[in-house]
Amino acid sequence: MKPPPDWLTWVNEPQTKKELEALRESIIKGKPFGDEKWQAKTIGELGLQSSQRRAGRPKKKANP
Repeated sequence: MKPPPDWLTWVNEPQTKKELEALRESIIKGKPFGDEKWQAKTIGELGLQSSQRRAGRPKKKANP
């Protein structure tokens, strides 16, 4: 499969602030990078549910 003619221009464009934040979060959490629907599908297929949780131990619940 041959890439589209403008592919090189497209991949060399700088990322937006929002794209950079999403990419950084993906790297830090070790989760797939892509739109939310694709992420959810891929996380389920690959068993990466732990990449959705916050790092560290869960906070203690207050005793009633």
